[in-house]
Amino acid sequence: MTNHPTPDRPVAGDWLALREPADAAAREHSLPLIARLVRHWEEAPPSGAPASSGTDPVVVVDLGAGTGANRAWLAGHLPGPQRWILLDHDRELLDRAVAAAREDGADVVPVHAGVEELGRVLAQHPASRRLVTCSALLDLLTREQVRELARVLAEEGVPALLALTVDGEVLLDPPHHLDPSVLGAFEDHQHRGELAGTDGVRLAVEALQERGMTVDVTPTPWWVSDQEWARPLLDRFLADRADAAVEHRPDLTAEAHAWLRTRLVDCARGRLRATVGHADVLGLPPVG
Repeated sequence: MTNHPTPDRPVAGDWLALREPADAAAREHSLPLIARLVRHWEEAPPSGAPASSGTDPVVVVDLGAGTGANRAWLAGHLPGPQRWILLDHDRELLDRAVAAAREDGADVVPVHAGVEELGRVLAQHPASRRLVTCSALLDLLTREQVRELARVLAEEGVPALLALTVDGEVLLDPPHHLDPSVLGAFEDHQHRGELAGTDGVRLAVEALQERGMTVDVTPTPWWVSDQEWARPLLDRFLADRADAAVEHRPDLTAEAHAWLRTRLVDCARGRLRATVGHADVLGLPPVG
């Protein structure tokens, strides 16, 4: 894959921890995709890889592994045994993910690198059954990186489960008259430069289909209301959106701060409900 610089805005570990309960609930909608993946493995003959003995591990490459939440959830839904290749450009997060995996008794290999190293990693880990996965990553990639990801997956004939990409839908109840301005500026911020942002799902689907892969998409929304974990997540969610909106549009500073104050009060009073759209993408290479 084309070389890209390491991102200068790594995802904060505390944010990843806050979102884990919402992600875990949303992931349940992806179970039909996992069932299709398992059927694909059952139906697909080995091609250019060591023949499976039935006990060989599934090799799973987790791009942008973060704190390891994707592995922790997905491992229990894949046929085992498994070998996990955890790849992340953030050394601290990678160390945390590896430590958690080993505590769970997982067979894990750390790779301190960016997504551009996927081709090399796959070449180093041949197997009759492989999977490339990621969680909440596509929107942080450039458009070129999404296309390159699809190219490597198709050329290597490896399935992909690309989970929990934001799709741009944010519904807050009760509504506020500044929601469109602040949330719109945040979405524009996600598309700064060449970042895929909320186009990540569409771009991935198009790129995978152009390379001959079969693609399924399922919505995996967050529904955040009165769960015990909801308030700290919503507080951070709101603050991050206000900060990014101001960074992108300084002229919105006063409005964004007023919006945030009101929204935090709504949250403290237990009045705020949020639906945040995400989607999971399953890409499967042709059988045979």
